[in-house]
Amino acid sequence: MPLKIVVGLGNPGAKYRDTRHNLGFWAVEELARRHGWEFRPGSCEASVARGSLGALEVLLAEPQTYMNGSGDAVACLMNASGSDSGDLLVVCDDVALPLGTLRLRAAGSDGGHRGLRSIAAAIGTQSFARLRLGIGAAVESEPLVGRVLAPFPASEREQALRAAERAAECIEAALSEGLEAAMNRYNRKPDPGPPEPAPGQA
Repeated sequence: MPLKIVVGLGNPGAKYRDTRHNLGFWAVEELARRHGWEFRPGSCEASVARGSLGALEVLLAEPQTYMNGSGDAVACLMNASGSDSGDLLVVCDDVALPLGTLRLRAAGSDGGHRGLRSIAAAIGTQSFARLRLGIGAAVESEPLVGRVLAPFPASEREQALRAAERAAECIEAALSEGLEAAMNRYNRKPDPGPPEPAPGQA
């Protein structure tokens, strides 16, 4: 049975649990929740969950190496399983995209994301699929590190949770239907939700 490795990027520990930089963790945890797969400490300095999706065997992973060392865990997992870059899908946050926007690509540059940069350096190629989840750009006076390591405020948390849910759906589609089909379906602006009622209306 073919093995696909889906890696959510983030930082381990309660301190970072609810930060914008951990949206990749949220997405793979949502996928695991939907299928009843349980994350457990694994080898290669990663928390892992395994299960089947149709004819595919899927390994979900959350590197515990902190964002900048993500590549060490990913390379180890790939070597241990005999997988190559065509079997890899990485899920991460992206400050260049509006909150809630998804962008799935078959390959590409790291775009300044240190987790993606670490993975590309460790496995020797940028030719791996990646799903970016928008977290919104920092305001002019806000340093980038402060933006990504800050928790989602209450006003954004619901939208971030919806993004993680859509990301889980996108991952399922990418694995079961192929990248092209998933890109066509999910690489668009997120549904803003039902409109606010007009004044005086229930």
